[in-house]
Parts: sequence; C-alpha cells; structure tokens
Amino acid sequence: MKSAKEIISHIKTDPLYTSFTDRADFLNLFSATHKSLIAFIYIKENILMIALKHPLGKVELKKDSNINLIKDLLKMFVKFRPNSEFVGVKDIKFFVADRFMAKKYKFKNPNLSEKKEILPYFEKSKGKFKNDIKDEKIHAIFEEIRGLILANRRD
Repeated sequence: MKSAKEIISHIKTDPLYTSFTDRADFLNLFSATHKSLIAFIYIKENILMIALKHPLGKVELKKDSNINLIKDLLKMFVKFRPNSEFVGVKDIKFFVADRFMAKKYKFKNPNLSEKKEILPYFEKSKGKFKNDIKDEKIHAIFEEIRGLILANRRD
C-alpha cells in the first residue's frame, strides 16, 4: 500500500498534471495583490484567459502597465520552460467569474447563502376557550393569552 505522499508525488510527475503545475508556477510569478484578484487561469485557442474574483479586479488588471507586466512574465516563463502550454499564447483576456465565486462562497458558507423566507403566520385559534382556573395569577395569564390570540386574528 502506497502512502499519500508517494501517490501525490506520482501524480505530480504524471505528464497530464504538468499543465496544472505550469499554471500554478505562472501564478506564483504575480505579486500578492494581483494573485488575490485572480480566481483561476486557463488557455483557450492560444488566448490566456484570466478569471477574476471581482469587477474592480478587471479594471485594475486591464491597465496597460499591468497587461505589459503579464506579457513580460509570459515571455520570461516561456524562456525558462519552452515545453509549457504558455508557448503559443498570443493574447490575454480578462473576465469576472461571477458564477464560480458564487459557488465557492456557497460552498464555504452553506448556511449564509440560503435565504430564509419568513412566511406570514395566521392564527388558527379563535380564542374561544373556558377559563375555569381558580388561581387569579394563572387566570390572568390565560386571559392575556386570549387577548394576544384575538389581536393576531385576521378575520
């Protein structure tokens, strides 16, 4: 039986996993502020697609200086890893991953994401009951309950 460490190291050396390691290593080249804006990246038809967590992140990363920084990082990454999937990248596109972030938030906070709808309560009792209690305190409490029931009726 192999240990978890051996299995993970085997998966990391698998050729199918290299694209994930390339993406992770490329994201590690970004600054901490830029990393916090990015949800995930992938390559589609020689276009580097960068999914962002928030619309303001899109505004920030679409600045010319940041686009040039990303292109420079791509050139450096391809220079040191000529076999990576980033070799054919010709363009960069940004989009906001709203649905991904909503699912991620719902997964992290399952109780907060559910909207609890408060349904109106309709009193079923008509407040017609005998109050044969001899003790005056308890008799007053039951009469108070009768008054609350009659106040909540919607006839």
